[in-house]
Amino acid sequence: MKIHRVPFTYREYFLRTRDFLSETFRIYQDAINWRIERWEYAFHYVAPRLANWGEQPPLFESFQKALRLLESKTGLWQTESGKIAGVVNIEHPDPTHPDYGEFFIQRHPDYLHLLPEMLDFAENYLFHPGNKRLFIYADPEDKHFTDLLIGRGFVAMPEQVAAESEFDFHNATLPEKPALPEGFRLQSMAEDNNLSERCKAFGCGFNHLEPENWPSVLSYECLQDAPDYRKDQDIVVVAPDGAFASFCLIWYDVPNRMATLEPVGTIPEYRRMGLAREAVYEAMRRVVARGANRVFVGSTQPFYRAIGFVPSQPNIRYEKTCSGD
Repeated sequence: MKIHRVPFTYREYFLRTRDFLSETFRIYQDAINWRIERWEYAFHYVAPRLANWGEQPPLFESFQKALRLLESKTGLWQTESGKIAGVVNIEHPDPTHPDYGEFFIQRHPDYLHLLPEMLDFAENYLFHPGNKRLFIYADPEDKHFTDLLIGRGFVAMPEQVAAESEFDFHNATLPEKPALPEGFRLQSMAEDNNLSERCKAFGCGFNHLEPENWPSVLSYECLQDAPDYRKDQDIVVVAPDGAFASFCLIWYDVPNRMATLEPVGTIPEYRRMGLAREAVYEAMRRVVARGANRVFVGSTQPFYRAIGFVPSQPNIRYEKTCSGD
């Protein structure tokens, strides 16, 4: 069966790749590839967010430019019958971003012979244009893949790790009701779609305290256009003065009965009050009610361990300097 790399476009392949990621999770039952939320988040939030960073007024044209860059940095392989066999991509379509040069391989177990060709694409097109750096995080126990990396000159950097956590439904309890401080309440963006307040909370929740560094309303509108974004799964904790104090957005992959938290945060003046914990629990209750039996988060912070998440085996960084132009 012949397999070819084809030009990736959002219009033709975005949703099909989302389905490919859901399908391969069902096969692997592990985060070998991205889950659907990270794919949707990259195109519907990261791209417009970076495009509009510091831009006044935020321009849709800037987002379109970032989207075109993201398209050009995505390699997709498909069979003669049109089945996706693998994808190589980046996450941050901005060469000034500190993580530019990181790449990701979305593989299918039936087409692992494509891995060398997929690495060729990364080495030719995805390195940082300044320092020529190219890197990926991989499971050191995946000897087939890591041997390929090392054979191409990638160097393992075991001190740099990336891991995620999964909620332990067997040994942890998901509370039936919220337990918020007096005067605070839970709601979702379905009840009050106040995008300006949501963007403020998002920015401050990640310590970007100046308004010019908050996400633009345009970027959040793009996020809400993602196919698996749901306003009723975008949870906020409202302070007594009406401010959005904490938040948790959860994504649900229906075929896999699996959900992911992305992102979670609390603005500085309301931290250490248990607000993010209650936002996370509420988000989880909503997807459990829809049938979810697994919940992931891309972090191993003590906060998540304290509320019932168990860290996975970490991946380590493999890096090389490319010689491309």
